[in-house]
Amino acid sequence: MNSAPVERLFTDRALAFLYLATAICTIYDHLTTLDLEVELVWLRKRPRRTAVQLLFFLNRYVGDGMQLTDYLLVFVRHIVTHTNRVWRRRFIAVILGCLNAVVLSSMQAITIYRISGMYNNDRRVTVLLFLALILELAGIAVVQTLASRLRVPIPNPAPGVFPCAGSSSPHWIYTVWIPIFFFELLVLCISLYCAIHHYRSVGANRKLPWLSLSQWHNPECLTYILLRDSITFPFIYLVICITNIFVSVHLPYFAGQMAICVASFSPCIVGSRLVLNLRETYYQPFFYECNVGTSLEEEEVGMDRFTNSLDLNNIPNIPMNNLVPS
Repeated sequence: MNSAPVERLFTDRALAFLYLATAICTIYDHLTTLDLEVELVWLRKRPRRTAVQLLFFLNRYVGDGMQLTDYLLVFVRHIVTHTNRVWRRRFIAVILGCLNAVVLSSMQAITIYRISGMYNNDRRVTVLLFLALILELAGIAVVQTLASRLRVPIPNPAPGVFPCAGSSSPHWIYTVWIPIFFFELLVLCISLYCAIHHYRSVGANRKLPWLSLSQWHNPECLTYILLRDSITFPFIYLVICITNIFVSVHLPYFAGQMAICVASFSPCIVGSRLVLNLRETYYQPFFYECNVGTSLEEEEVGMDRFTNSLDLNNIPNIPMNNLVPS
């Protein structure tokens, strides 16, 4: 008995359940941080809406929509209507490609704002990063446009199994990850330079109590959060890019589809976390601001994760970014 059809169906179902899992994780992350989102992003009094709020909205809510769309188009199609039903894949691919581009670019724009703040809003750094983002998006658009004009059959269909789509992408579609890789590499290098220079400056100023090394290594310290996320998240996406290139070149078709599923899921989490992690450390929660008459002991109960161990009122007017040469 030929086991190829069974293996193909098993892989097909595994891909569908992976899309379901990423959709559930995205919605779960949104629901569990919804209180922080409302308090730290939308209820803060500002004279006008900021660009970061718009980027946060695009990243989080378009990301939710993209994950739900993937779930409906992949899981429902593969499991409920079975794999022998062919849908309009070309039109759907264009829609999903646009949603992916919006979510990815909004995450990267949030990262640019973060790094620009670390460099005291140095215009040269900001222009460099936004120019790199534009070039990255242009490279992605060129690869996707050229790939959409070619109709390549899905390789090695198993006997008796009908694929959901009549065509796939050309083998060189993995080059779409190259512009993303170089952008994330640039972001990582700039963040590492800032971190190294900052920690050297901290070591040279140990006599200042507000610059003690123990404070900067505290996970609740504002500077720690800035540097940690600005280094960790670009590194994670670099690994994702390298993994997708390797899988697309060396592994079968469905393995590449699984890698793309994970890659499209990651910006939905990273973008919102870049904003929430920073603001959760910087701001006090709304109910803490209202409890003016409570004692210090009562305020400290259940508030440990919101309090910043570094008292911002005791810091001279010398921001961390000024330690980086202009």
